Amino acid sequence: MYRCKSCHKHEAIKKGIRRNQQKYFCLNCRKYFSRPLTRKSAPVNNEVLLDHLEGISYRKLQNRTGVQKKKLCQIVNMEISNLPDNLEMTKQCFDQLKYSGNLVVDGKYVPVKEFIDTDQSEAMGKIPKSRKRQKVKRGKVLIWGADYDSHDLPHFEFGDSESDIVFNDYFHTLKANNYPLKSLTTDDKGEAIRAVRRHYPDCVIQLCTKHYMAKLNRALVTQSIAVKLRVKEKKIEKLFPEPESECIPVSRKYSLKQIVKLANEMAELEFRYELLFDFQSIIIGILTAPDYQTAQDRIESLDKYFWPKRQKMNFPKEQIRLVKKLLADFRDNQEYLLNYLKYPHLNIPATTNLLEGFNSQLELRLSSIRGFETIATAKNYINAWIIKRRLTKFTDCRNGFKKLNGKSPLECAGVDISKSKHLLKAFRF
Repeated sequence: MYRCKSCHKHEAIKKGIRRNQQKYFCLNCRKYFSRPLTRKSAPVNNEVLLDHLEGISYRKLQNRTGVQKKKLCQIVNMEISNLPDNLEMTKQCFDQLKYSGNLVVDGKYVPVKEFIDTDQSEAMGKIPKSRKRQKVKRGKVLIWGADYDSHDLPHFEFGDSESDIVFNDYFHTLKANNYPLKSLTTDDKGEAIRAVRRHYPDCVIQLCTKHYMAKLNRALVTQSIAVKLRVKEKKIEKLFPEPESECIPVSRKYSLKQIVKLANEMAELEFRYELLFDFQSIIIGILTAPDYQTAQDRIESLDKYFWPKRQKMNFPKEQIRLVKKLLADFRDNQEYLLNYLKYPHLNIPATTNLLEGFNSQLELRLSSIRGFETIATAKNYINAWIIKRRLTKFTDCRNGFKKLNGKSPLECAGVDISKSKHLLKAFRF
């Protein structure tokens, strides 16, 4: 029952809709009246965008809001197209930004769908594919970088691959916007190093030590041997169960026999791959040295004592050639691998772990997206995600970055984000 406009009693009932007006009839005074039609409020567009950027799929948003997936997709695309460019944000805040100049750069694959030109196939006499089969999943590469001290993401580029052209555009834009680049930490990508040399000739290059050690493990194939050794160690431990264990103990004679057998197998593996294990441990010791002088002493020991003696010993020729090749590669990259120890005052990061963390977060968001329809949509979506990341406060920073908790990357870079009212409103901050 509704309140009547004439007698003001709650005895009116609905009598249909006409011209966007809700009609009512009062059972007390027997009069008709109308009011503007009120419908259930639609979801706020920026809330839909934020929820989707958080990882909620269109299907779940449809169940939550009652709006069709196609309409929700249109809302998200409209909202991300209205957001400012990430680089424009950096330009507007440049007077307040206090970057350290230590940049961590990496690439990230982004799935993008494209259509095949069927007209060309028909001209060549080929049978055209159906519209469903025309979609080919192709990828674009996101090139981006994070300032190490503030964890801020000042700029990103989109390209077909991690090529010289894309990296050159990236560093050219940073140079044009006066980014104070002092050091660059990257994985083993010659394209990035060549591009940064063109625009920042005095930049200190640091190769990611974690990527280099992973490459060393793949070349030496020692990880699988280490797994075999651990398996045999566990077998030896099981031969002597604890008194409280429910396992039936085996006889002492059988245990000793099995231990001798497993110990001989372990010794044979260690002897067969002794050269590879020793070389790997020495390289890891150099890369994780506490200071630059210690690293130089270990390199001198490698060149004067370890390698000359090992070459004369009776090791397999394949292993000798492999270690010789890897040693030459280490000498070529030695300068780039130890710059973080050579210039301790610059606080250069030794790994790209910072950006790998951002890559994993972005991968979680893109895992439910099979592919963007166009490059423009992909770029706008990545732009929106990065803006949101720059305005989101840190909560789980550890070790030396605990001071960043409770602040967003832009705030850590020295920007007063309270002045960006339109962005704060868009992301409900």
